[in-house]
Amino acid sequence: MSYLQIVRKHPQILGYGALHYFFSAIGQTFLISVSVPYLLRDMGLTSIGFSNRYAIATISSALVLPLVGGWVDRARLSTLSFLGGLGLLTACLMMFFSARYALLLPALFLMRFFGQGSMVLIGSTAIAKFFTKNRGKGLSLASMGLSLAETFMPLIFVGLIGLYSWENAWLIMGSGVILIFIPVSYLLIRNHLPGQEEVGTPLSTTINDFTRRQVLGDPYFYMTVPVMLFLPFFITGIFIHQNLIAQAKGWTMDWMAFTFIGFGFSKVVTSFLGGALIDRFTARKVFVFYLFPLAVGLIFLAIGEHKIFALVYMILLGMTASLGTLTGVAIWVEMYGSKNLGAIKSMVTTFMVVSTAVGPILIGWALEISLEMTLYTFSGIILLLILLSYLVVNRKRP
Repeated sequence: MSYLQIVRKHPQILGYGALHYFFSAIGQTFLISVSVPYLLRDMGLTSIGFSNRYAIATISSALVLPLVGGWVDRARLSTLSFLGGLGLLTACLMMFFSARYALLLPALFLMRFFGQGSMVLIGSTAIAKFFTKNRGKGLSLASMGLSLAETFMPLIFVGLIGLYSWENAWLIMGSGVILIFIPVSYLLIRNHLPGQEEVGTPLSTTINDFTRRQVLGDPYFYMTVPVMLFLPFFITGIFIHQNLIAQAKGWTMDWMAFTFIGFGFSKVVTSFLGGALIDRFTARKVFVFYLFPLAVGLIFLAIGEHKIFALVYMILLGMTASLGTLTGVAIWVEMYGSKNLGAIKSMVTTFMVVSTAVGPILIGWALEISLEMTLYTFSGIILLLILLSYLVVNRKRP
């Protein structure tokens, strides 16, 4: 089935997934990082001080997330979306008042929990459970929501800050949640029944559904997780400290914000290709190569001085980010089944969120020592992770 046929046949569930991916931007580092210079200025914080608060909020949200994972497998999607929307709205309101009432830490916690954590978990789980034969294409189409957000939201946010203020920019984000996300998500999913799925047979042979306890007893799980966690660890740390890269290279922050267009465009194009590859070859095989474009991009960033190298790097990073988003959901279904996907993915998301808390601290420390050394070191680490992922692909099917 082609992409167009899938969109025509299942527009509502795809729109539901894309909407959640898009609004997860409120809790994603690429949007929060735009506010960082203003937060430091108005609150008298240092970069380390903010990074510590960001890490505390991120780790706290990660520890809470597994508690809702099983609920995602059982509850109605409309209920999950409504509660998630209320959480995002509250986060935006807290950020609006944060400079005056010391609400920065709880605001960051709610943004990370409901944005980066819950929104992506709900949207991706709904898509992965619904689609069987066309799971890769379904995830590809739904993840367009995040790609669009990454492409346009930083520029829109910068524009709102210029027109109004950073506080009012977050207030407008909250208005979008209550005026767009909550009602539209309900309209898209109101006729969806729990357990409803696409008619079709999965590409791979059906496997037994693992419980979370059984997954924790599988050694291949611990080989897969480090490969998967590297991308969120790296991308969060490098985005939150993009000002350090700009300073080292002599580039402006306006140019760094502009490069997100290349990042988002690359994600969109790669997503269509990646979805088809997953449906044809399985997510596990695509998983082996997903970090390779990033390794090449880091080398370009290390050797390049002209600002065009920032754009090249962001395009290659977008390729890896897109493949990581797709395989990061589908691979768990292929390895452990879909019945307990929400519980399993929430556990993995906890590890992922913790990695995003550690990323800004370690990468910020490394970048202050040497940009080039940091980039070359991470390129080497990626090559080792590619070898590890190859061992995962060649495991025997459980």
